[in-house]
Amino acid sequence: MFEPLVAVALDPILLQGGLLGYFEWLYSNLSLAASVVASNWMYLMIGILAGMILGTIPGMGGTVTMTILLPFTLALAPREAFVMLSGGVGATTFSGSITAILINTPGTSSNAATLIDGYPMTQQGESETAITISALSSALGAVLAASIFILAIPLMIQVVLLFGPSEIFWIVMFAIVIIPFVVADRALFGILTAGLGALTAFVGVSPQTAEPRFTFGIPILNEGIELIAMLIGFFAIAEIVRIASLGRNTIIDFDDVELAGSKMKGLRIFLKNKWLWFRCSIIGLIVGAIPGAGGSAAAFVAYTNAIQTSPDKDSFGKGNPLGVLAPESANDAKDGGQLFPTLGLGIPGSGTMAVFLGALLVHGIFPGPTLLTDETQLVLIIALSILASNVFTSIIGLLVANRVTYLLRTPIPLLLTGITVLSLTSVLIVRNAQVDMIITLFFAVFGLILVYLEINRIPYLIAFVLGGILERQYHLARRFSGGDVGLALFGSSLDQILIALFALSIILLVIPREKLVGRFIG
Repeated sequence: MFEPLVAVALDPILLQGGLLGYFEWLYSNLSLAASVVASNWMYLMIGILAGMILGTIPGMGGTVTMTILLPFTLALAPREAFVMLSGGVGATTFSGSITAILINTPGTSSNAATLIDGYPMTQQGESETAITISALSSALGAVLAASIFILAIPLMIQVVLLFGPSEIFWIVMFAIVIIPFVVADRALFGILTAGLGALTAFVGVSPQTAEPRFTFGIPILNEGIELIAMLIGFFAIAEIVRIASLGRNTIIDFDDVELAGSKMKGLRIFLKNKWLWFRCSIIGLIVGAIPGAGGSAAAFVAYTNAIQTSPDKDSFGKGNPLGVLAPESANDAKDGGQLFPTLGLGIPGSGTMAVFLGALLVHGIFPGPTLLTDETQLVLIIALSILASNVFTSIIGLLVANRVTYLLRTPIPLLLTGITVLSLTSVLIVRNAQVDMIITLFFAVFGLILVYLEINRIPYLIAFVLGGILERQYHLARRFSGGDVGLALFGSSLDQILIALFALSIILLVIPREKLVGRFIG
């Protein structure tokens, strides 16, 4: 069954040019991509610094980093823009591990597993050892995952070429419906917010009929909801208000942190457990490729694997170095995994990737087969930038780890004022329109309501970004079928297989181990 698929997949490169042809293709394209990344090192460093700063602030993380950086990329060429954005993607996770280890506060949700053993190591005078293990695991996990992604591009191209507009339609629909079950604690609210996000994407004049939709007679809504204005309000401003409402003078109250331990000890522990690193990196790669799973799932799966395979299970939670090595390997490897569905099918695996996907659309680039075939260089640039970002972030983190926490001692009014000014400026950069400020304010209030109700915002974001893709693929499928809706959406055998898998997934997710009502409403 799989042999024909592999043969078709490798036909353009392997079967025509042999193995040597494949490596020649890989070398030539990687060389060009590497030269682009190197020539735009300044944009890479801007993304890295933004990711490191925002990654250390609890609640900010990758989604807010992408949100704030995105408007400033509009004046750049796509290659320059995605070097910067990819730098931010790679930087947030490891920087969040520094605060998890030193002050028992994860910078991002992905670092929650790291603090279980990371902070006890700090209490035992092994903070530098823990950070060294985290840095090595993060950097090399990202290198492994990005390398696998790059090597798999020829195969991925041919696989996604099997999917036409109707198949992409069902995959996008699958993501909108299934992801709320995966990421939301209460599935009902996840479904409702996802549905609302999809409807919001349809606000404005229809590109097919030129008729206004969901505008309620308000002329300013004819152009639709500006993505960047929505993102800034929904995430950045909402998080700023949430942090301000805590009533603290600084983000975190703590004493001065001094690094203790040994970098060499951390290196020896890493080398001794290199197979655990490899296994957990592969776990991160696989889990990252599952839409909606995200970094937290990858980290905890890897952490659980480390416990299960360890002869000293009782030491976990008490400062076992493997409790840092395992989740951090998976954390940064998941970035490479998330590139598969995001770039190949247009299905983001997390909130960060949803904003990244939105950035592609803003720059007029559509994910899927055309991106992989027509913009192969851009795909490689993204992968190499994420790889380089993780490596540089780990190096910088090792050098300034004990200084990172100074950011969190910055007075909250000063810190939040700076981020607010930066956020609102980024809104005005796009169109310099007052209506965008109104949209930002509206979504800030909406985001705060969801935060107050403890409803996950990711389903709304993903559905909003995917809504336009869903509509585009639907109309393309109808056009190719001569206007016949039944033939457009149900005509191919692959359509029917996807629908069957779609239905089966819903059944397996909806039917709970406990009572159905309890699963649905939490």
